[in-house]
Amino acid sequence: MRLAKGFGYDGVELWGREPHISADTTYERASEIRELAAELGLEIAGIGAYLGRFLTMSDAQCEEVLEELKKYFQVMEWLGTDLIRVWPGGPNAFLAQDYHYAKAAHWLQRCGDLAAERGVRLAMEIHNGSLTEIVEGAERLLAMIQRDNVGVIRDAGNMYITGTDYGEETVQRLGEKIFHVHVKDELHIEDESLPGSFRDLTARGNELFQQQMLGEGAVDHLPLFRALKKMGYSGFLSAECHAAKPDLYRAEKDLEAIKGLLAQI
Repeated sequence: MRLAKGFGYDGVELWGREPHISADTTYERASEIRELAAELGLEIAGIGAYLGRFLTMSDAQCEEVLEELKKYFQVMEWLGTDLIRVWPGGPNAFLAQDYHYAKAAHWLQRCGDLAAERGVRLAMEIHNGSLTEIVEGAERLLAMIQRDNVGVIRDAGNMYITGTDYGEETVQRLGEKIFHVHVKDELHIEDESLPGSFRDLTARGNELFQQQMLGEGAVDHLPLFRALKKMGYSGFLSAECHAAKPDLYRAEKDLEAIKGLLAQI
């Protein structure tokens, strides 16, 4: 957090696993983090948790997720943040059937109702390998959930991987359901030996990609940022660079790139 402040970040999105934050984080630990954030003038933008993935769980396991979510709500109150990521789960949208959406919607409705009691918002990431990997899948699921406090995390890097549009039209379509935005760059490649390379199943097949510094890959964030500004988006842009570079270099340089894009609009 001190490093983030030094680079010029306005807030931090906490990783939803130890050694950052988990459902079992104590009051003392959460208070320490909140006090440090206040001291540095940083906002805690939310928690990138790994809750959910309901489609590969039994009903009993899904109930356990709800109990874990309740524990997170207490931690969030201690931290002073109201946003947490919840996953619908896979399969990929291009493989999904009606019952996948029905099951995910059922459990996310229950999550949303519990969250509403505590003034918490839930955000499903637009992420490859899930029902919400494409905008149409996210729209369909949101329409079935019908909860004001359930929205999405936009991620143009993930949307590039799946081949879904991440520009102005899809920003308008999701509108006020965009609760948070992840920013990272990716590139479709053919050489698996390149650092930061990974394979992902898409509608086009098992493809190879490489994680990049912002502005060095194929994901043009400028139209996205313009559309978010035009819409009046007031949430965070969360730097999520996974390029094969030293951690501090990534944190500093991607923030510079984000500020450079914002300066253009």
